[in-house]
Amino acid sequence: MSESLPATLAELQARYGALRSEDVAALDQAAVASGVSVVQLMEIAGFQVARCAWQMLEGRAAMVSVVVGRGNNGGDGLVAARHLATWGCTVTALCVTPLEQLEGLQRTHADSAAANGVALRTMSEPVAVVRALASSALVLDGILGTGLLSAPREPAALAIRDLNAHSIRVLAIDIPSGMDATNGEVFDPCVRATRTCTLTAMKAGLWPSVTAETTGELWVADIGMPRAAWDAIGVAPPSALTGGALLPVPSATLH
Repeated sequence: MSESLPATLAELQARYGALRSEDVAALDQAAVASGVSVVQLMEIAGFQVARCAWQMLEGRAAMVSVVVGRGNNGGDGLVAARHLATWGCTVTALCVTPLEQLEGLQRTHADSAAANGVALRTMSEPVAVVRALASSALVLDGILGTGLLSAPREPAALAIRDLNAHSIRVLAIDIPSGMDATNGEVFDPCVRATRTCTLTAMKAGLWPSVTAETTGELWVADIGMPRAAWDAIGVAPPSALTGGALLPVPSATLH
């Protein structure tokens, strides 16, 4: 029996996706136009991130920190924090933005997380940050998302440096904070992740082999992006991401 031939990069991208930064933004807009809100997608995204974190914890409750930025990436992190707390983890959300300045969906998810056992702190509390990171079995990186086009600015840059200063396992949400989602450029500073759980589909910048040291293991999660949104932007949905899949992504360097 002959062995099956390894998949080409094009075949892998058809299975798992290769979205550019502008595709991600267009998909979100198209989803809203089709009647699926950002808060709906964010809830599923955060649940999938929590599933990925729970797997890294080998199904055992532990101390977890979530570093939260201003955007949707931070909202995903707060949703994940709530689910992990529900599953028995002791969770601290370290917010880059002062708590009193949180607004919109982030305010909603922060309040929900706090009401369900997540401790909210700010990155401007150095003692709280050190204690949380030093005692955590896992840290979730929800600082910056796929819209980043240049080197991170303060206060996000300081949060990234604080996270990197600790020898701890890191799960990056969607893409490591400090990386360009389209071309894979690694800015300074950039989170060094143990694993990246990317959402909806693989990002184009995650495929280059040179980014592996930054992304760690790559996993991709179905978050229920409606077919109408894919059709609206003229991009085929990844064939492997159906049925709520959370999948490891084969290395493109092997093919």
